[in-house]
Amino acid sequence: MKQILTSIIVCFSAIAAMAQTADIEVCYTAMSPNFKNGKVDVKNQYVLLANAMESKFFSPITEYIDSLNSTPEGIAKYQEMSRSAAMKGDWDNIPRRDGSYYVVKSLSDNILRYYDTAGIDKLCYEETPEEWTWEISDSTKNILGYECVKATTEFHGRKWIAWFSPEIPLYNGPWKLGGLPGVILEASTDDGKYSFLAIGIQQTTKIIGPVYLVDEYEKTDRKKLLKSKRAFLDNPLGSINAQMGGDIKISDNSQKTVFASSDVVDLIETDYH
Repeated sequence: MKQILTSIIVCFSAIAAMAQTADIEVCYTAMSPNFKNGKVDVKNQYVLLANAMESKFFSPITEYIDSLNSTPEGIAKYQEMSRSAAMKGDWDNIPRRDGSYYVVKSLSDNILRYYDTAGIDKLCYEETPEEWTWEISDSTKNILGYECVKATTEFHGRKWIAWFSPEIPLYNGPWKLGGLPGVILEASTDDGKYSFLAIGIQQTTKIIGPVYLVDEYEKTDRKKLLKSKRAFLDNPLGSINAQMGGDIKISDNSQKTVFASSDVVDLIETDYH
C-alpha cells in the first residue's frame, strides 16, 4: 500500500494537479477546546484530499449540509430531515455542521484560501503562507503503519509538534500545516489544546471540488476574521445584533458569561491580539 501511494504521487502528480483529482485521502480526528470551560472535549472529523499541488481540508458532514443548502431541492430535503427528526424527538439525528472551516491550498501559486464563520457571518480570506521553519528531530513513531518523524515549529502564536511520514511525499497536512517532506499524520499544540490525528489513509481519485456556497462568504483578512470570532465569543448577543441590525434583549437573570475569556481558552491562532 505504501509503495502504491508513493508511485501514484510521484508518477501522476502533474496530471492530478491539472485535473484537480486527489492522490490521497487522509481522515483526521480534530480535538479542540470547549469555549465554555476550556476543556479539550470537542471532537470533529475532517478529511484531507490532496495531490502534489492542490488540497482541501474539510468536514464531510459540514460539506454535505452545505451541498444540500446550495440548491432549492437540497434545502427542502434538509428541512424535511430536520423536521422529521424533531417530530420524533430524535435530536441527535438533526443534521448539524461538524466543524466550521474549509482550508484550500494551492501549492502551485502558494495561496491558501480559508473559509470560516464568526457568529452568523461567513468570512473568507486568502493568504500567502510564510516559509515554514520546522526543526526536525531524530524521534520517530509509527502511525497507521507509517514511520513518522517528529518536527516542531512556531506558527501564528502557538508552538506545534508534528509527526510526518517521508513515505508519503506530499508537503501537506491537516488544517494549515505543511512544509515538511511528507504528509503530517499527527500534530498538536504544545499545550494540548488543539490536535489532529490521522485515523485512516487511502489512495483515491476523488475530485478536489470547490467550496459550496462560496458566494455567501464575505472577504476579509486573517486577523480580522480571528478578531470577529473572538468578538462573538466575548459578546454573542451584541455580535448577533450588530450582524443582523437588530435589538435582541434577554432578561436580567439570563445575562451571564456564555463563553470563557481568552485567558482561559483562545483560538487556534493567537497572534490577532
